[in-house]
Amino acid sequence: MIEEEWERAFDRAVPLMGVCLGTVSLVIGLMTLTRPLGKRIYYQDGQYLVSVRFPGQWHDLREFIQPSNPEVMAVYSQIGPDPWSLFNWVCENISYQRDIGEFWAFPSEVLAKGTADCEDTSNLLTSLLRCRGINAYTALGDYQGWGHAWVDRAGQIYETTYTRAQPVPDPEHYIPYVLFDDRDVIELWPGALEEVFELGRDEDTKLNLIAEAVGNEVPPECPSCWPFLLVGLVTGGILGTGFAMILQKGEYKG
Repeated sequence: MIEEEWERAFDRAVPLMGVCLGTVSLVIGLMTLTRPLGKRIYYQDGQYLVSVRFPGQWHDLREFIQPSNPEVMAVYSQIGPDPWSLFNWVCENISYQRDIGEFWAFPSEVLAKGTADCEDTSNLLTSLLRCRGINAYTALGDYQGWGHAWVDRAGQIYETTYTRAQPVPDPEHYIPYVLFDDRDVIELWPGALEEVFELGRDEDTKLNLIAEAVGNEVPPECPSCWPFLLVGLVTGGILGTGFAMILQKGEYKG
């Protein structure tokens, strides 16, 4: 392609890219403005909306418990109705991996990846238990001063960061603020949901405390692909910017 054709193609592409980026920014901006700025919790018409996925997205807590999800039902059909077996399956088959920031995965996403953190494994187990109609909830609360999630089944604590199903030796350290399943959200006092998101986050410290309680080593964390993705994005951005500058200056000799 000759130099003039490259320049014409570049001149046509730049406005189109600007329109696309502007449209995306406008949509995200409008979505954000429909909710209180800077808040992660929003109550509306009986919904308990949380911003725990992509910017501008709000989801009711109950959306993360999915007993009717086909992937969840497929696991349930393989393991059977025994609650302890379902608990053990999640512990043995879903490896611990912390979030970058705060990102909640849906049960099918957890099953596809095979990795998750405390709220995602808890939501998956609650979904599996609810397949049978078992009275189980995901609990959000405090573990020795740190934000945490686990499953509550009739007062029994299922700690899904374990590598195998076992009773918790320190139930007094699990202080629930909010319980929820696919039907109900129970705040144990007014404003509890907002308070749970204000608890401290230090996964290393929390996991060490959990491991010390059972006399185990901290389970190995599954390596994240995020660092590689970030490096790729940065490298691609640098190369793309440089190539665009060359085209703009007319230095490319096609």
